[in-house]
Amino acid sequence: MTIIKGARKTPDDYDLIERGAAVPAAADMCIIHDDDTMEPYIRRGERVYISRRQTPAEMEAGLFLYRGKVYCRQWCEDYAGGLHLLCANPARERENLHLSRSERSRCLCLGRVLLDKKLPAPVYGAGSRNALKLS
Repeated sequence: MTIIKGARKTPDDYDLIERGAAVPAAADMCIIHDDDTMEPYIRRGERVYISRRQTPAEMEAGLFLYRGKVYCRQWCEDYAGGLHLLCANPARERENLHLSRSERSRCLCLGRVLLDKKLPAPVYGAGSRNALKLS
């Protein structure tokens, strides 16, 4: 299994790690999560295991490549076909990404984040520009 240490570009920036008992069977790779956008479910510095063979369902977490940057986010689609990459952490709401229907083709899903439990939909303030209406 490969562990990726941040946004690196050389082979020296990747480590092969042994597949221990704590590693999910479906994991193909893992990353070190380097921010708090997915807290409290994924903490800064925590290993995040990814299955490249699984696509995340709506509101599940996935690993996405967009404009040269990798994002670990929950996702949903709006009625206009836009893609929303959402932070689970309400304090990071401003870091949510909205990609229009035409722009979303530039976003690549690298795989599904493997977690022990289902993530709830993010909840933001009622007056928020990113407030979600999911009911």
